[in-house]
Amino acid sequence: MLGQDRSIDDLLDRLRSGSSLDRRQLAQEIAAMPGRAALVDELLPYPEARRWLRGTLLDQLDQDEAARLAGHLLEWREDFAANHRDRTTPAVISYLPIDTLRQHAAILAGSNAASAFWERLAAEGAETLISAAITVFTTGEPSARETTLHLLLLDPYSPLRLSPGDQSRLLAAALNDPDEEVRGLAAELVAETDPDRLLHDQARWTRDPSERVRMAAWDVAFVASIEQAAEEATLLLSDEAAPLAARRSALIALGDYLPTPQFAPLLALMVVHPNQELAEDAGDLLWTRHRTPIAAQAAAQSPHAAVREIAQRLLHPDLGSPAAGGSRPGAPGGYDIYQEMLKLGKKPEE
Repeated sequence: MLGQDRSIDDLLDRLRSGSSLDRRQLAQEIAAMPGRAALVDELLPYPEARRWLRGTLLDQLDQDEAARLAGHLLEWREDFAANHRDRTTPAVISYLPIDTLRQHAAILAGSNAASAFWERLAAEGAETLISAAITVFTTGEPSARETTLHLLLLDPYSPLRLSPGDQSRLLAAALNDPDEEVRGLAAELVAETDPDRLLHDQARWTRDPSERVRMAAWDVAFVASIEQAAEEATLLLSDEAAPLAARRSALIALGDYLPTPQFAPLLALMVVHPNQELAEDAGDLLWTRHRTPIAAQAAAQSPHAAVREIAQRLLHPDLGSPAAGGSRPGAPGGYDIYQEMLKLGKKPEE
C-alpha cells in the first residue's frame, strides 16, 4: 500500500515508469487514503500527473470530489489547447457541473475537448446547448466560433443534431460574426438550408467584406433568377463608387453563370477597364471559361500587360485558340495563316 508519507517524487517516478495496471492500482490506493486531496493537489503542477489524474484517478473518486478535482484540472488551460492532442481531457468535461461548463463555454468550445463539451450540453437539452452556443459567438475567440459551427452544423459525422429552429438561431448569430471565415461558413450553409435569408438582404450580402459571403449570396441570387441576378451584378460592377472587392465578385459571378454569347460584350469592356484587378479578373475569365473573338481582340488592346499577354496567346496564329479567333494549322474551322498567305499569292517565308 502507498504510505501517506510517500514523497511526490516517488509518486511521479511510479507514474512515469509503471505499467498501465500499476497506474490504475496507484489510483485505487490514493482514492482509499484519508487526506488524499492535499496529496492530489501537490501533483497538479506536473503535466504527466495531470494526465493520470484525468485519465485514471477521476474515475476512482466520489462525485463531489471528482467534480472538485475536475475544476482544478480545468485551470491548466494549456492541457485543453486545440493543438494539444490528449484523449483524457474529455473526462474532465464529464465531471464538471453544468453551471461550470456554461461559465467556461467560450474556452471549452475551442478546446481539444470541444466535442465532449457540446455532447454533454446537448444531453441537458437544446435550450442549454443553444444558449451556450450564443455565448460562444458573443465572447469566444474566432477559432472557438468556427469549431462550434463545424461541430454543431457542418460535421456529417457529429452525433449532435439541431432542430431547424435551433439551427436558424445559431446561423443568425454566425452571419453577424465579425470574423470573415466564420461569417463565410455560415453564409455557405445558409445558402443551402435557408437561401431566402440571403435573398431578403441581397445588397448587404453581395457587398460583405468576406468573399465567401459574397459568392454565397450570388449563388443564391442566380439560382433564384438568372436574369435579375445578372442585372443586379452588372449594376454593381459598373458602380465606380462600390467597394472594389464587391465589384470583382460580381464580375466572377457573371462569368460563372452567364453563357459566353451573353457575357462576351461585357467581358470585352472589362478586359480594357482602367482598374488592373478588374481587367485581370476579366482576362482570367477569358482564358479559362469564355474564349470568344470579341473579348480576345479587345484584350489585345488592354492597358494592362498581363491581359495583353493572354490575348497574344489566344490569338497566336500557330498556337492560339480557334474559339477565341486564333488558329492552329489544320484545326477545323480555324484560321490557317499558310492558306491565307497562299490566297494573297505570297509564300509564308516572304
